[in-house]
Amino acid sequence: MNENNIAVRLFFSKTGRAKYISALDLITCFQRAIRRTDIPIWHTQGFNPHTYVNVNLPLSLGSEGINESMDIKLTEQTDFDVVRDKLNAVLPPDIRIIRAALPVKKHTEIEKSVYSVHIVCDYEKLEEFMKLPAIEVEKKTKKGITTLDIKPFTEIKDYERGHFTLIMPSGCDFTLNPSLFFDAFEKYSGEETERLDIVRTGILCKDGTQFE
Repeated sequence: MNENNIAVRLFFSKTGRAKYISALDLITCFQRAIRRTDIPIWHTQGFNPHTYVNVNLPLSLGSEGINESMDIKLTEQTDFDVVRDKLNAVLPPDIRIIRAALPVKKHTEIEKSVYSVHIVCDYEKLEEFMKLPAIEVEKKTKKGITTLDIKPFTEIKDYERGHFTLIMPSGCDFTLNPSLFFDAFEKYSGEETERLDIVRTGILCKDGTQFE
């Protein structure tokens, strides 16, 4: 390990009002927080050096996350608990560092996201929708807008009257925003949902293990 460039992975929660902070604004938020501490942070090289912060898998706007991660680099060995505590002292209350650790997996190994969902709606229509043989949506691609059946890529577990676990692709090769599923449901039901809470609880790698 190069002691002048020590990679550190920060695992954090992003809840409450922070769920409306975009990925770019989140990076800015962390960069500002780091500058308010004496953490020995590594900066990028070149004409415009800046604090190195990299979000491994940006969260969809409006969704909460309780096990998000981003990478930073340090210029000298520092106790990870100290890094966590110093950042938590200056970050907004709805963004909390849970732990800091050495990276185990590469972000290119990420394949799926696991979401905990609470929805208030017409539950009979929701259950009918979940049983459809196909769920077709319009998805923007580099070639334009295409029609895609997301049913084969969507896994629903532990359903109980508006509460369920939703697993969808979230990798470098293929990603589906969970909003596609719920937009399709609203189109099917002909009604807007009364309430929708989406919390990403985990990120899975191609081998089925948690991203660490």
